[in-house]
Amino acid sequence: MNPNPVKAVSASEDFRQFVKELEEENDLIIITKEVDPHLELAAITRKVYETEEKAPMFQNIKGRKDTGLFRILGAPVGLSRDVNRRFGRIAKSLGLPSTATGEEIINRINECKMKSPVSAIEVLPDQAPVKQYKLFGDDIDLNALPVPLHHDADGGKYLQTFGMHIVKTPDGRWVNWSITRGMVHDRRSLTGPIIPNQDIGAIWQMWKEKGQDMPWALCFGVPPAAIMVSGMPIPKWTDEAGFVGALIGKPVEVVKCETNDICIPINAEIVFEGVVSVTESGPEGPMAEYHGMVFPGEAKDQPLFKVNAITYRHDPILPLCVAGRAAEENHTVWGVMQAAEVLNVCQAAGLPIKMVWCPFESHCLWFVLQVDRQKLRALNTKIPDFSKAVGHTVFASKPGWYIPKLLLTGDDIDPTDIRDVIWAESTRCQPLTNEFFFEEYGNIPLIPYVRYGLEPEHTNHFKVVRCCMFPCEFVDEEMCWKEGSFRGSYPADVRDKVIRNWKAYGFDDE
Repeated sequence: MNPNPVKAVSASEDFRQFVKELEEENDLIIITKEVDPHLELAAITRKVYETEEKAPMFQNIKGRKDTGLFRILGAPVGLSRDVNRRFGRIAKSLGLPSTATGEEIINRINECKMKSPVSAIEVLPDQAPVKQYKLFGDDIDLNALPVPLHHDADGGKYLQTFGMHIVKTPDGRWVNWSITRGMVHDRRSLTGPIIPNQDIGAIWQMWKEKGQDMPWALCFGVPPAAIMVSGMPIPKWTDEAGFVGALIGKPVEVVKCETNDICIPINAEIVFEGVVSVTESGPEGPMAEYHGMVFPGEAKDQPLFKVNAITYRHDPILPLCVAGRAAEENHTVWGVMQAAEVLNVCQAAGLPIKMVWCPFESHCLWFVLQVDRQKLRALNTKIPDFSKAVGHTVFASKPGWYIPKLLLTGDDIDPTDIRDVIWAESTRCQPLTNEFFFEEYGNIPLIPYVRYGLEPEHTNHFKVVRCCMFPCEFVDEEMCWKEGSFRGSYPADVRDKVIRNWKAYGFDDE
């Protein structure tokens, strides 16, 4: 076996290269002090999210075994407090420079939608770093691993929060890469939600109808582009591997598992392989989720993910998302990738949408759609008709099932700036008059008010489009207002002078 990692051109292709570049850019802190996986490790990671600190690499985890399992990287795609690199870990995961803007990130994703898929290529096991070490059968003991307890009200220890599940249909025509949580159940199994509307749930149902357990692999530390795409609601029967290949500009190299015919990225850090039972289940949850809430005491039976083998590379790194208040990977990965697909859906439908963004503070429940006002005026439409058209287009789509609230803004609003979004909503969205409700579309049950709020009068909880625009924006070239701000109230030469002399005035550099 070749023990050397595969040489990567960019951080998007290789997790080790991603970590190396974080360190080189001073966006990583290596923690050598012993840290307890019982709440302490997760508490540090939560504080990192909330202060937008450097990603923590935990080298000395209490209870870590001599076998090499495992170091932990917290907040792998968290935000940075460096205003010029705030989205740096997102950008780096997609092959962009760390200084990329939100708009550049969304455009990068959707440019790849226009490219032909680049299929993965299978290589021999001796070319795969993830095959360096192997455990089988009763040598596996998940209870002995230093798996963190993330929150004090969680129902158990969550090993899987930022790994990539790989499953495929019984006929092999559709291979799906996705992310969903997994809690340690016993020595050799995890338990986690299988939601019918999600792809992994649809494929699991196909295996259940055949009366066979579903072959499965769970890969940690995959190419960062792959984990990003795993969080993207692209159409069913689309293989994520081909989209990742288009994104990185070359095929993803994969190798077969030891105990089934699932193919995994050769440079993954750790891979669990086995089956997902269609007959056996165990209690799972509760867990503080992406919406930032936990409802203590509620566990539900979920299918068992049975681990028959573990393969891993030398001194592997387990990436960890500690879900909760924004912004963590549910928001920076799932929110961004959903936004990109919503933009694609709208533009494919001929709607004049320039940019879509999920404000991280909304916990993936608000999506802001920036309208191209010049193209809007050419449609000769009005607020109600346009808002309803957008609502039906988005809410009927695959990403629309996850999204309950859309905000429409003009192109004077930067969707990535929450202050802009709040200003637009508070000043231009007229209650009820500019709000359009949709009852015919379902919602993901993880939304807190869907499960714990008042029951809807009819079938579904409402979804809503809030139009944060004035009627004049639909008809007039000249807007009926001027913005009272530094950018809106002063000519360019005055702004430039102020910026140029900022330090001379006695202020700190911007």
